[in-house]
Amino acid sequence: MPEVNADSEWKQDTAYSWSHPSGWTIARYVVNGVSRYMLWKGRESQALLDTLEDAQRQHAVSATE
Repeated sequence: MPEVNADSEWKQDTAYSWSHPSGWTIARYVVNGVSRYMLWKGRESQALLDTLEDAQRQHAVSATE
C-alpha cells in the first residue's frame, strides 16, 4: 500500500471539527472522557475511529473508491 499524506488538505475548523476540500468532514466526539472521530460524507456517517489520523486515512481510502 502506498504511503498517504492523509492530513495534507484537512483544515481544522473548530476544536471539534475538520473539513476537506472534497466536502468530507471529521467530527470529534468525547464520550465518557474518550475522544472518538466520526468521518462524514455529507449527512452520512462513514466510520467511527479512534484517532484523527485514522479518520484521515479512512477518507483517503474511501474517497478513491
